[in-house]
Amino acid sequence: MKLSRFRIYRALIAGGLAVAIAVAIATEMPVIALGAVVAAIALAIILERHNKEIVRDERIVQINGKAATWAFNSVIILAALAALGAALFRNQLPENIVFLGNIMGYFVCVAIILHLCFYAYFSRKL
Repeated sequence: MKLSRFRIYRALIAGGLAVAIAVAIATEMPVIALGAVVAAIALAIILERHNKEIVRDERIVQINGKAATWAFNSVIILAALAALGAALFRNQLPENIVFLGNIMGYFVCVAIILHLCFYAYFSRKL
């Protein structure tokens, strides 16, 4: 499969997924979204296996890694600040916002622990 055709198919999968999720939201049927995500993942795996050309090189892998690291760090910092703000101003905020802040704080802790575990695993493996 040529690279241009690979990119077109990948865009069609993304577009189809977006339409299916929009339909799921409009009809309030999350089963449609779940099925669409599973189908999109399956199609992406099949598409990747049928591709014979080089899609990634070392530079693209490095850029992707840096982008993922920056995105992860940014989200974790923003979530931690929001959780801290909810904890500091819990007396002035509605109860559901404080609850959301607590949950966000726990997710930040879990994400950091997972990051440390994966770092330790890959530092030994690689």
